[in-house]
Amino acid sequence: MAKTLAVSSTNPWQGLDIQSEWERFSQRDASANEVWTSHVWVDNMHCAACSGRIEQAIKQQTGVLAVHASAASKRVRVIWDAQQISPSKWFANLNDIGYPALPLNEYNAISDRTVQQRKMLWRLVVAVFCMMQVMMYAYPTYLASSNDMAPDMVQLMKWASWVLTLPVMLFSATPFLSQAWASVKQGQLGMDVPVSLGILAAFVMSTLATFAPGGWWGDVVYYDSLTMFVSFLLIGRWLDVKLRNRTAGALENMMRRLPHAVLKKNVAGEWVQIAASNINAGDVLYIRPGEVFAADGLVLFGSTSVDESMLTGESEPVVKSVGAKVIAGSGNLTSAIEMQVQQVGEGTQYHALVNLMASASTEKPGIALLADKVAQPFLWGVLLAAMFAVIFWWTTDPVKAIMSAVAVLVVTCPCALSLATPAAMLASAGTFAKGGILIRRLQAIQSISEIDTIVFDKTGTLTESLQQVALAETHPDWDRQWLLDVIASMSRDSLHPVAQALHGFALNLDAQDTLATQDWQEIVGGGMSATIVTKAGESLHVTLGNAAFCGITNESDTEALRQVYVTSGATLLARLSLSEQVKPHAKAAISQLISNGLDIQLLSGDRIAPVKNLAAQLGIQRAYGLQKAEEKLQHVKLLQQQGRKVLMVGDGLNDGPVIAAAHTSIAMGSGVPLTQAQADMVVLGNDIGVLVSLISHCKKTILIVKQNLLWAALYNAAGVPLAIMGLLPAWLAGLGMAASSLLVLLNALRLTDWHQSDWQKGQA
Repeated sequence: MAKTLAVSSTNPWQGLDIQSEWERFSQRDASANEVWTSHVWVDNMHCAACSGRIEQAIKQQTGVLAVHASAASKRVRVIWDAQQISPSKWFANLNDIGYPALPLNEYNAISDRTVQQRKMLWRLVVAVFCMMQVMMYAYPTYLASSNDMAPDMVQLMKWASWVLTLPVMLFSATPFLSQAWASVKQGQLGMDVPVSLGILAAFVMSTLATFAPGGWWGDVVYYDSLTMFVSFLLIGRWLDVKLRNRTAGALENMMRRLPHAVLKKNVAGEWVQIAASNINAGDVLYIRPGEVFAADGLVLFGSTSVDESMLTGESEPVVKSVGAKVIAGSGNLTSAIEMQVQQVGEGTQYHALVNLMASASTEKPGIALLADKVAQPFLWGVLLAAMFAVIFWWTTDPVKAIMSAVAVLVVTCPCALSLATPAAMLASAGTFAKGGILIRRLQAIQSISEIDTIVFDKTGTLTESLQQVALAETHPDWDRQWLLDVIASMSRDSLHPVAQALHGFALNLDAQDTLATQDWQEIVGGGMSATIVTKAGESLHVTLGNAAFCGITNESDTEALRQVYVTSGATLLARLSLSEQVKPHAKAAISQLISNGLDIQLLSGDRIAPVKNLAAQLGIQRAYGLQKAEEKLQHVKLLQQQGRKVLMVGDGLNDGPVIAAAHTSIAMGSGVPLTQAQADMVVLGNDIGVLVSLISHCKKTILIVKQNLLWAALYNAAGVPLAIMGLLPAWLAGLGMAASSLLVLLNALRLTDWHQSDWQKGQA
């Protein structure tokens, strides 16, 4: 009889019905054991009518004791009895009436970034509004002659401008002032210090001219220049925050992708709902269409299509049938399946990728560290230039002396210098992440742009990881099925692509990987050995691997097929043949890389004949076989001694040392975790051709960084002399500074337009 899968349907919030989940946003009533108070954030609640509708709708449900909704904070407090109702019911009810909700703990986790961006936008709006009003009052004074306006009217306009400038000083400019004060208290010189000095000097001078005219400071006010400067500065800051948030959003989406709850098969064979945090290796889970896999595992029953685009960059759904591996964070698209959990939590590929993104976003590349080193002496130079302007003009015109110093402080604001590198680097990092390429170190972008040599591994990098396996011969005195069991058991714990192919091949022939293997060990570049108990109860030392490892001396090196042997001492138990398939686009990609002036080399632990054969297919001139891990490492070090900048691309366990030692490195997503942990970048998909556009984009990134740094340097070199000479008013200095920062950010935004397949456009 065919096996069927069927469970009752659930709403999307049913995962919150597990107590460990609702405890995250709820508190138990001390006087009533099963009464809980939950706090949720509700979208689309804008007024008292909305809050009233929400309260009325939820109160009607049995088990809800009280509801309090606040339109101002978009928060709802629900008091409910766990014996009569579960959270999923009133969450579903909120959604049904048009008010989607989130548990408050989840909303708080994502709201800080949004609040920061909104607050920066509000500061900008206030500054621009006040600037427009101040300009309205200042404009007549620019056009009128000394006798056209009554002195009282002029004074009234100054007072009105002062009042309109107060919100700018007390609200809009506070990010700069507070950060400058924090830097001063720590004895450091941050980029906000000269900016704040300029803002305060202009405001104090204008205030004195408004309320105490007649002194050496004169009666000229600069409220228009001040508000305009703050407005332009905030435009740059707001765009910077928005760009950073766009990059952070990719990481946030990945971190929030896993489900709260799953359906697990219990010992009685029934499906029960448990919290995703309680999943263990070996559990059998039921995944319905539209749900996200909460762990890594294997398909036990059923067949479906899976969306792995967020994790691998592959846009097409991937078919998964019995025995196929599914990864946490991918989405089930078409059919319900059973899966057996292999890895959970931090052990999943999903968490490894999230950690890669998180670590990369906090690292500074070498070119950014150089900018940081330049920034400190640059700021001291700015202060000295401002002091020089004061000294130069003080004896002849104190007002001009102060305002020239303000112009120097404003025009040299190092925003563009500070944004030049991180804006471009983070834009590229976020773009790569969306395309299935994760950066472990931002320095890799700069390093890859400098390479002149690429060294490839063969198996799993230029060829498909899962090879075609055939059982060429078996010893006539040994049971064929038992030998298949030996192959399955020997290869089950290895992460090498060949071992995985052998394991899958044996299982497909109904082999069992349950034989006890004593003293099992894996030799990199050789194979595996272990002691196995035979059916007769005898201990048999078995080796599985290449000819040299297994003691085979009569292997023909001209054979096109790769041979794997199973031996016991001098006895050949079995021989298997493996045929490799070149990855799609590999030949076109190698050809493009060579035409771009890169030296391409191939290093492999495989036999010389198949290595040379593959190199001939792909047009690689330098190919080396029978390379052990230490020999690969020595080869790359020799290239480095010749002055080469080497990019190593691999995925095997024996590639780990050379990947760590190369100038920069890329691991393929099918590689072992240790290799990925050593690499600077991880390509999650299977398309080797992405390297062409990746290298091109890295070069474009560094070009844009250099353009940004050059522009910042030229702008300051031109602006400082003009400011010192008094030819650059404060408002124009503010406009130039803001335009400089804006140009840097807009230039960096060019890096967000990239696709993996861009390199193929030239191949058509």
